[in-house]
Amino acid sequence: MDANRWKQIDELVDAALDVPESERSAFIASRAADDDELKQAALDLLDAQKESDSFMQRSAMRIAADALADAETEVSSFAFINKTIATYRIEKLLGVGGMGEVYLAFDQKLKRKVALKILPPEYGSNDERVKRFEMEARAISSLNHPGIVTVFDVGNFEGVNYIATEFVEGKTLRELMGERFKLTNILANSIQICDALSAAHASGIVHRDIKPENIMIRTDGYAKILDFGLAKLTDVGPESLADMAATRKGTMIGTPAYMSPAQISGESIDHRTDIWSCGVVLYEFLTGTNPFRGANRQETFQAILSAEPRPVSSEVQELPPEMDAILAKALAKTPDLGYQSAADLRADLKQILRQIDHYDSDSLSGSASRKAIGMRSSLAELALAGTASALLTVAAIWFLAQPPVSARIEGADWKLAAVTQLTNDPGTEFYPSISPDGSNYVYSAKVNGTWDILLKRVGGSNAQNLTPDSQATDTQPAFSPTGDRIAFRSERNGSGIYVMEATGENPRRITDFGFHPAWSPDGNRLAVSTTGHDLPDTRNSIKSEIWIVDIASGEKRLLTGADAMQPSWSPDGRFIAYWLMPEASGRRDVAVIPAEGGEPSVITGDGTTNWNPVWSHDSRFLYYASDRRGSMQFWRVEIGETGNALGEPEAVTTPSKYVRHLTFSRDGKRLMFVSTDNRSNIQGIKFDPKSMLTAGDAFWITKGDREVSRPDLSPDGTRFVYRMPRRDQDDIVTIDAEGANQRDVTDDSFFDRYPRWSPDGRKVVFTSDRNGGYDIYTINADGTGLERVTTNSGGATFPLWSPDGNRLMYRLNRRHYVVDLTAPLEGQQHSFITSDEDQTSRFVAWDWSPDGLKLAGTFSGLPMRVGYFSFEKEAYFPLAEATSFPRWLPDSQNILFGSEDAVSIVDIASGKVTKLFQPTGKLSDLGVSEDGKLIYFVIREEESDIWLLDLTAN
Repeated sequence: MDANRWKQIDELVDAALDVPESERSAFIASRAADDDELKQAALDLLDAQKESDSFMQRSAMRIAADALADAETEVSSFAFINKTIATYRIEKLLGVGGMGEVYLAFDQKLKRKVALKILPPEYGSNDERVKRFEMEARAISSLNHPGIVTVFDVGNFEGVNYIATEFVEGKTLRELMGERFKLTNILANSIQICDALSAAHASGIVHRDIKPENIMIRTDGYAKILDFGLAKLTDVGPESLADMAATRKGTMIGTPAYMSPAQISGESIDHRTDIWSCGVVLYEFLTGTNPFRGANRQETFQAILSAEPRPVSSEVQELPPEMDAILAKALAKTPDLGYQSAADLRADLKQILRQIDHYDSDSLSGSASRKAIGMRSSLAELALAGTASALLTVAAIWFLAQPPVSARIEGADWKLAAVTQLTNDPGTEFYPSISPDGSNYVYSAKVNGTWDILLKRVGGSNAQNLTPDSQATDTQPAFSPTGDRIAFRSERNGSGIYVMEATGENPRRITDFGFHPAWSPDGNRLAVSTTGHDLPDTRNSIKSEIWIVDIASGEKRLLTGADAMQPSWSPDGRFIAYWLMPEASGRRDVAVIPAEGGEPSVITGDGTTNWNPVWSHDSRFLYYASDRRGSMQFWRVEIGETGNALGEPEAVTTPSKYVRHLTFSRDGKRLMFVSTDNRSNIQGIKFDPKSMLTAGDAFWITKGDREVSRPDLSPDGTRFVYRMPRRDQDDIVTIDAEGANQRDVTDDSFFDRYPRWSPDGRKVVFTSDRNGGYDIYTINADGTGLERVTTNSGGATFPLWSPDGNRLMYRLNRRHYVVDLTAPLEGQQHSFITSDEDQTSRFVAWDWSPDGLKLAGTFSGLPMRVGYFSFEKEAYFPLAEATSFPRWLPDSQNILFGSEDAVSIVDIASGKVTKLFQPTGKLSDLGVSEDGKLIYFVIREEESDIWLLDLTAN
């Protein structure tokens, strides 16, 4: 392809990119109506651009053009699928760009999804594209910020250059344009982008291609800047490919409508070019129109160099004039007259956000129809009228579906906080406790296979092991109010609560029991619970007590004998918060009790999982973790003089899908927490029910970044049904037995859980809160025919079909009820109750035997045990210690169960336990096919890191 021909293609594609995406193909067809070759070449290049938008947009379109112009070689976009590069098994193509191809891959070493960007193998090590590829890797690998895509690995494997980065799922701002956003959240999201650019600029890196396509909003609502493939190192060292730091003469890198005047004129550029581009994106979102885009590239460039865009307040008359000043400064033609740093722009946005923060926000559409918003003309008028303001930003949303609150409560505004990831080691770092002055923190992590207490400076990289001499498990550290001591749980010397100096010296045991130590404000006492769990879903029904222990004397006092766990002492000393499992309920609730004893006040009661309470620094608010909106996030509620809740709880959103273990600095300006990324997938292994032996190795049935819960294989062995936790809902889905063709059975705003197939494989029974409290429902496998089985029960769970399909069993208030489906519902419910009331309340049925005569289940306690209930004998039979839920083998005489991450069977006649195999990974749910020839189970993978929300700069 000669240069003149490429010039035609180049100009046509550039012009097409300047029109709306939905009109680009028609635009190319009309402009190249008499030249089929030109039309097809432009459409092919446009398709490559469109595919790459799903993750890292084309890293340098001009270089892609050069590649097409200089070579006739066609690169196969599927050459690497199903192959392994280094430790990365490639699964599918994500996009194609000028810097190569981007694939979804699975890191077999660290067990996580990655985006793998690779250069085609025919490019030699001296090729200019390889140099730019290396430059991109160097640029973004030096950045460590939650708003910038993270580089995991860079390397060359058998001649293939690759970069492994985090895989980002979500939508770009371009895709989100036209949707409606909550204004204060939008403004907060723009501050995130400024934070990310500030971090990049501080490292001497300029993006040079900020545009809506290069900013992605993750599925959890957090913004990420993508594609530093055009990055220019502003601090070029002798080893930094100086020839690539400057663009080749005559070559412009960037997207025309978002280029700064300096980029177009060929002047020396610096970080301020990114700020200009941010201003363009902001203007476009605000008005629905790019302020400089012309009919062609020449018109666009001319407008950027000489035209002044109309004030946004004239385009959208209801907007306050303060936005005009911000945009005028961001889009100043002369860099010295504009914003000198992204931090300056961030400061102005934060100032406006502070002014409107106490008012409810209107919504703003990302299209040109914004004229009917109904805003006030100034922030002053807005404040007087008590209505909302609207500001838009370079990033789009901060959680599009942030739940409303009836009355906004005053307190620390964590949307304004800088976000920093503090740890990033493989595995789990948890139970952080920040020192009172906010400068250091302690936490638990595994060191050489043993859980230890580590100390690290906030922002530091080197951790000091405070318990190196202990071979026992040491966890749950807590700084004292003065910061000179640390209380923690240890399994050494028979276990208990220990206190040591902040540097690790002189550990001594305070109690021979206890978990989750919480200091009194005077530092003289500890509140501890008698049981401890790091996650709320691992609890059994054995109640936990809270005791107050005098550190000097060891004297102890029972605070509450009712169920209570993970105490938190208010800084004013008046109350202790904790979480509990209410009697006859599967809920987890948060409560407050006077520190000297008395009646507790239950703060939550919404039927969801609420736990991990922690007081704010001023004792005004109680923070806790809750899945009340699907994912586990932090919430806070104001607490009154008697320990009661004042008003409705308010969400405290973070970048994580699952949060826990929060801790505050003494001034309340730093909030540290654990972000947990859970993945769970189904594995299978062949089994011979006659010989009771497995055959071969376990194999994956599902893969990828998903969470599978409670899978159940259909009677014909062709489909699994399971619960799919999503951000704001839990849905029931099915998937082929080979792990393909996932389909939603339910897809709505409710929490649908514990699905089980009917014996004929036509229906699914499940638990749902779609009518308020939890009830039992059935639905056809295709999602039709939803029917409610129980009415107004409030807490019915764990449904089971009888083998003949005529009855349903469920659990309610620690009793099991049976519904006869062949007769009218009313009057057909009854509980099976024996004289052994204790066993009845402790037993939870998980599987009905094929012969219909028995129920396999678990008996709560320490330890939990697997066993069964006999209908004929009306008796319970505990059998063996277990950690996961049991299922019957086809003979109705052997029970399959998990214990200590191994899969075993127990013979109910002899009580003999036989270990079958040990899966690789953390075992959770398991089951067996109807013919007994396949055992399937869920393997959970967990990555937990410590993060910080920081308001100290405000």
